[in-house]
Amino acid sequence: MARIGENIYHRKDLRWEGRYKKGRKIDGSIRYGYVYGKSYEEVKEKLGPLRRHAQITLELYGKSVVEYDEWSQTWLAEQQKVVKPATYSSYLNKLKKYIWPHIGKVALYQLDEATIHQMIQAWIQAGLSLSSIKVIFRIVKQSLKYAIQKELLQKNPCEWIQLPKGPKEKVHALTSKEQQRLEKVVTSEKDLRAKAVILAMETGMRIGEIAGLKWEAVDLEKRMIEVNHTYQRVLSKAGDKTILHLGPPKSQSSRRVIPMTSKLHQLLSSLKKEAKSDYVFSVKEKPCEPRLLTYHFHRVRKKAKLENIHFHQLRHTFATRCLESSEDILNVSILLGHNSAQLTTTVYFDSIVEKRIAVIGLMEKAQQNIA
Repeated sequence: MARIGENIYHRKDLRWEGRYKKGRKIDGSIRYGYVYGKSYEEVKEKLGPLRRHAQITLELYGKSVVEYDEWSQTWLAEQQKVVKPATYSSYLNKLKKYIWPHIGKVALYQLDEATIHQMIQAWIQAGLSLSSIKVIFRIVKQSLKYAIQKELLQKNPCEWIQLPKGPKEKVHALTSKEQQRLEKVVTSEKDLRAKAVILAMETGMRIGEIAGLKWEAVDLEKRMIEVNHTYQRVLSKAGDKTILHLGPPKSQSSRRVIPMTSKLHQLLSSLKKEAKSDYVFSVKEKPCEPRLLTYHFHRVRKKAKLENIHFHQLRHTFATRCLESSEDILNVSILLGHNSAQLTTTVYFDSIVEKRIAVIGLMEKAQQNIA
């Protein structure tokens, strides 16, 4: 039974529970804190200092006493209005998996550089790549920048933090021989969904773009493919399950037109004759989800005796073959759907350098022949 005005209760499990006003939520409602003890006196003794501390903290920091997990959900709700479902899903997943476990229950006013550095070190120790750390850190930084705009913070603890630097992560493409070996296996496959491997290596399309490819976007007469959809699994709005979503590509630059090679034209012409759906790769007239395409990829790459490779490396393989044939970085960038040629140069730097070394070698050989 509660003691009037004290918010102290005797629970069914025979413990005593005390409740105090810890602060307020973003919507203005009260956030309560709780303490437990074996007796009324014990709980009352614990409550006194906590109530005084909460009152002083609220007077000093106001709305900044809101905890990061609650604030980031407010920020995320705003982001959901302007970003694509896949981006929203990525933000929510990273918040749940990498950010909230470390700073979710930390009040905004308590966040400082030391706390952020500690979280970054935890990511490093967990084996996250530097590129992943950059993406996750950007989410934290953006959410706190929004807190400043809403006058919940005066400064961003992420502002002057320098992320650790390490060796540049190399892009791994299949060698020409490995590519030929994989193509040979795929060509002999009866399951048409395995043919997506050829499409990836001949166009550099992302797996979601391949899954969402419709026949109306394939012009066999002009030998062109228009990339205008992506099909991928994203988190639901509630964040409690995943759903399949068909939508536009990740960015405006991802909308592109890719010419077909003769090999690809022959393959797609053959697939078109057997088409039973609006989608190039389908299951019961619906798009074939990326996980199923990934399954068929691993099935054929094992037959080709290729280890430790993933589907996205087929895109890298396409880009590498293009750059080996020509150093036209701008057009390769457009074919890949990159938002700048600089990104292509950065990602495929090693391939570009190798091509230039080969050019210098040819020049040197020509000079020797003249001599």
